[in-house]
Amino acid sequence: MEIEDRSHRITKRPHRSHLFPACIPCKKRKSRCKTTDPQGNCIMCQVHGTECIFPQANGNIRRTNTDPVRRLAAKTSNSQPIRSQPFSFTPTEHSNYQEQSRPAGSSNVGFMDREYHHVENNAVGEFSNTVGIVAEAGNNSSHIVSPAVAEDNEVLESYLSSIPNGRRRNIIQPNLTANRSLRPVLFNTVLRRPLGQSNQSLSAMKCEIIEKCLEHVSNDVVDLFFRYANICFPVVDEISFRNVYSTHKGRISPALLSNLYSNALIYWKNSPCLNSGRSPDVRYIWNQANEALHSELYLSPGISTVMAIILNVCGRPSTSIFGNGGMIGNAVALSNALGLNRDPSGWNISPLEKKFRVRIWWLVVVHDRWCSLAYGTPLQIHRAQYDVPFPTVDDICYPDSSHDHKASAEIFVALTTLTEVLAEYLVQVYKVSKNILYPPDASALDLEYVLRDWEDSLSDNIRRIILRGTDLRIPGAANLRLAYLAVKLLLRRLQLNSDKTYTIAEDESSSLFYGQTQRAAEEILHLVQELDEDHCRGFWLPVNSFSLTSATTFLLRSGLQNRNSDINTPMKIAKNMIDSLWSHRRSYDWDIADDCLANCSDLVERITLNLAATENCNMPFNTMDTSSLEQLG
Repeated sequence: MEIEDRSHRITKRPHRSHLFPACIPCKKRKSRCKTTDPQGNCIMCQVHGTECIFPQANGNIRRTNTDPVRRLAAKTSNSQPIRSQPFSFTPTEHSNYQEQSRPAGSSNVGFMDREYHHVENNAVGEFSNTVGIVAEAGNNSSHIVSPAVAEDNEVLESYLSSIPNGRRRNIIQPNLTANRSLRPVLFNTVLRRPLGQSNQSLSAMKCEIIEKCLEHVSNDVVDLFFRYANICFPVVDEISFRNVYSTHKGRISPALLSNLYSNALIYWKNSPCLNSGRSPDVRYIWNQANEALHSELYLSPGISTVMAIILNVCGRPSTSIFGNGGMIGNAVALSNALGLNRDPSGWNISPLEKKFRVRIWWLVVVHDRWCSLAYGTPLQIHRAQYDVPFPTVDDICYPDSSHDHKASAEIFVALTTLTEVLAEYLVQVYKVSKNILYPPDASALDLEYVLRDWEDSLSDNIRRIILRGTDLRIPGAANLRLAYLAVKLLLRRLQLNSDKTYTIAEDESSSLFYGQTQRAAEEILHLVQELDEDHCRGFWLPVNSFSLTSATTFLLRSGLQNRNSDINTPMKIAKNMIDSLWSHRRSYDWDIADDCLANCSDLVERITLNLAATENCNMPFNTMDTSSLEQLG
């Protein structure tokens, strides 16, 4: 129906006709608008590479051509005209108010391209709702309105609601019964891409290149992602993704799909089928995924972009601190703009969307906190600026999920709560202003209670993992154990720095917390020594690699303090750490060891040789150059 109308306009339309005007880009260029293909762009738009848009009779504009790479394969016959606005319902007396109760671009449907045909079958309609979990966004999205001006909308809406057709279509209030004591949440519909820009064809092209590199094994790579990565760090809803991937693959955000493929390549050798074939060039595929993500980030960012960033930053091997830090900043900014930092519990959206928003927000928070610890940069998310509840196992798993899936979900929930403990300590680490009293200085005992209270809140299963190091076979358990030991080491460092008693004796080893800090570093070594092939080839947050470096540098620091003793235990432990990391790297390709090996391997060898030479020759130790150690410590 629509094609016939377009064909009529093409064959009958004279140049500069008022009945059938030229496309908008040709009007701006003041060029002659000619079209040879009823379904394609005009000749001038093809030459300039612009999006061909014709004005409609009712004054609205319509996109006449979509990127053929991302075009929906299956089309429904006898359907209604394609929708061009997200959440634009048919304007009836019953739907006018409902339209304003959902944030465009929120949650799963927020990054869904709503340009699909209306289906009256309820079962198909429910499936369409799950499509939005992983689908690409449309031209418009929602952007949160500043709480400082959001209350103005109540006065305006109370007046406009009394006028026929007076309600503002671009203001969306997700919570119809908002608590007056809380900040109101409103969204404004905005364009998702710069004017004159078409769909992100560059992202689609990069995704096709990756799929060409993977050839016929892309499905196996997706299986690896869900088996090893997503079960521990739930970025994507597996059921929804697999449904869309098998039936409407062209609708998935190319940046999201590209980074999903790349994220799974670290587990290539875990599959006997894939390992028997040719291994792809991981670095080349990651470069393509990065370009796809940067293109979408500039042209049409949405929640799919946030998901792609999460997969990108937790991708292994990790090679760029600056790149990851910048990506986290983008994810935080986008999340705040999309309202992910607000509690959706009372919003008029589906339970699936609520769970999705909570999960994605906490994935961003986890990255922000742990990158802050690893990279030495302050937090970008502050506790007073979000009210999203912690995710639960029910938010992540379905009732019929496997035992491993539920156990991994419980581990992920523990990781999110541990991340809040980490934030309490990082606030103390990065407090540098002397004029600001907040946050107040915490005593060593106050810091201890924060971690102890968290330990007491855990279930018996999680306590066994973090305190005793048992049940590490559960997906994600070894990563949680290392994360806990990293937080514990940071706690001991803070307590040691806050202890002023050793400054009198000018020997920090006299502090009560010095031995506790050394034992915390030793615990990390013991965990590394207990790892086997299954652990090393499982899931790890790449930022945890810096915990190994932190533990080793403190052991070296302790070794220098004990250089005059007959038995230098810290130096021996540091050397054992390096030996264990080299063993895991050579045997299992454990990339988490790379940072510590790069920064500490030569340092341990140099200090060990110098100590031995000093002891044999009875030379003073002050000839040792410790500048490298000071930079790391």
